[in-house]
Amino acid sequence: MQTLTRSRDGRAVDLENRPARLYLRLVFTEAAGPPRPDTVWPVPVGQGLVLGRAPEAGGDVALALPDDGWASRTHARVSRLEDGDALRVDDLGSRNGTYVDGQRVAGAAHLAENQVLQVGSALFVVGGEDDDEDHLKPPPVDFACRGPLMRALWRRVLRLAHSDVSVLLLGEMGTGKTRLARLIHENGARARAPFVHHNCSALPRNLEEATLFGVVANFIPQVKAQEGLVTRAGRGTLFLDELADLPEPAQAKLLDAFDPTEPSYVAVGGAQRLETRCRLISATNRDVFRLARRGVLRQDLLSRLVVGQIEVPPLRARREDLLFLFDAALRRAGHPGVAAAVRTVEAASALLLAQWVENVRGLESLAQRVALGERLTPEMVRTHADRGIGDATVPEIPAVRATPSGPVAAVAAPSAPPPPGIAPTGPPPVGPAIDTPAWPPSPAELLDLLAKHNWEIKAAAESIDRRRETLSRLVKSTFGGREEMNKAWRVYQASGRAPDAATVDHVHTLFFDRAGDPAVEAARNLWRTRGQA
Repeated sequence: MQTLTRSRDGRAVDLENRPARLYLRLVFTEAAGPPRPDTVWPVPVGQGLVLGRAPEAGGDVALALPDDGWASRTHARVSRLEDGDALRVDDLGSRNGTYVDGQRVAGAAHLAENQVLQVGSALFVVGGEDDDEDHLKPPPVDFACRGPLMRALWRRVLRLAHSDVSVLLLGEMGTGKTRLARLIHENGARARAPFVHHNCSALPRNLEEATLFGVVANFIPQVKAQEGLVTRAGRGTLFLDELADLPEPAQAKLLDAFDPTEPSYVAVGGAQRLETRCRLISATNRDVFRLARRGVLRQDLLSRLVVGQIEVPPLRARREDLLFLFDAALRRAGHPGVAAAVRTVEAASALLLAQWVENVRGLESLAQRVALGERLTPEMVRTHADRGIGDATVPEIPAVRATPSGPVAAVAAPSAPPPPGIAPTGPPPVGPAIDTPAWPPSPAELLDLLAKHNWEIKAAAESIDRRRETLSRLVKSTFGGREEMNKAWRVYQASGRAPDAATVDHVHTLFFDRAGDPAVEAARNLWRTRGQA
């Protein structure tokens, strides 16, 4: 996620490097009674939160959970790490276990922003407070902004709404870019003027310029004068979705029409220049910087558009908001809501931990299925939300950051240098060599990228036109920590497949800690051939 300006005096604040003040937000519990979902508990400095049915806190803060029959009296303790950007959860000998992103904690584990903690039937999401909360106009009810990414995004929307710069919305398909474009329009001075939405991939071939800028009468035989989209937008907003599908000649005219010094255009077949009065907002789910390097998208047009650039986070990065978004989607579909649809912690956990290939659009279609009478089960959620997950371009989901489980032995040196402080291992991996991977890259592509640049994150980020902080955050969310990346690298070299944080400990144990067992060899072959741990 890019840096967003968010302070009252307009100074740039790096969201990825801000002093973290993490908290737990309760998002689901099977049992009735307090605390209720959407309650927030900050993790105090110098103290921890002890969670349980009837917790004995000592010098910590006690958080009593509803009596669901799952939670132990004193179940788990959550405390802040010294560096302040992560939490530590300790299981206190609970009978049913403590889980982080669906993986049982063996003793203790780290908790980072956007991770899911399960204690009994209570599900919490880790969130982060802002350095200074602005008192801004609240977002619409159906535009959930509980998490830090979306709160910062809403501030960005309001700032851009009160300017006239062109805006470029980036993000995966189904993340809500059209909704954001409307919010920018509706919260600015142009709100009473037209909002004209058009998909560039649906423009008639060879008629793109005529559709955008209009045609004078009789220029095309038997065709009357036709207003273009720019003219129809008037003093309002022209929203061009799928901008990357616009052909180069139309891109050149678009650049001319929205020149900040003299915005004007000429209709097809016309001679008179007409003033451009509308504002331009565009969107795409493709890597525009890569397209510009390949010449598919004009670099000068991109430079003009990125002044107001917003990267819309995928749904899997918005777990604080997910169940509330699902509730709103169910009600729009005529269903009573999430309390009636999601009855078990297994179903709620499946919703929170799914990768959501189609993002908010997929959540909406799942809500419609439930409203039509289908029963919500974990299997149904996973089948619906993770369709096409075998495709290598589907982003990985951030998963549990397990604590280190012992030293790694060294073997033969690889062709690429190992990460700093990590023992070199076996033959080179079989995985693909990459230059500029689709974003975000798979774990294998990420390891290849880092190895290619001698494990220097800054150099690797520059090679794919990403910020160092963005790549650093992805590395952390994909592998968890340096020890886990060490294990992933070893497994990758041994098998040609790279595990993520959810599977790395198990797969590493299969390959390096459990030799000589036929069942283990079968499991290793399953990993090599299908990537199943």
